Amino acid sequence: MKIGVTTENGVICGHFGHAKNFSVFTVEDGKIVSREELDTQGNHCSSMPDFVLQNKINVIITSGMGQGAIDGLAAKGVKSFSGIVGDPQVAVENYLAGKLEDAGANCAGHGDHSSCHH
Repeated sequence: MKIGVTTENGVICGHFGHAKNFSVFTVEDGKIVSREELDTQGNHCSSMPDFVLQNKINVIITSGMGQGAIDGLAAKGVKSFSGIVGDPQVAVENYLAGKLEDAGANCAGHGDHSSCHH
């Protein structure tokens, strides 16, 4: 399993569609076996789900995410957790322990960007 966490400057960043980097954790038998830092290479908003699928990421952890991205990824079998802040590794460890809860911090759209820095 691969868990992708949107990151910027080493912490979980504010919006899935504008993430510059993903920390991708490979998990085997419930344990983190590797961590890789991926540059999104300019993928944003509408192309970000393709980036996730191309990198075989099964779970997304982020601070904020639009409903379209949530629905589109869910249709492809990718789980997402939003409203998560702090250290990416701690978030992944909490997910693996069953302690990570989706806070529902979803961006409503592309009109008002004040809350999601989008």
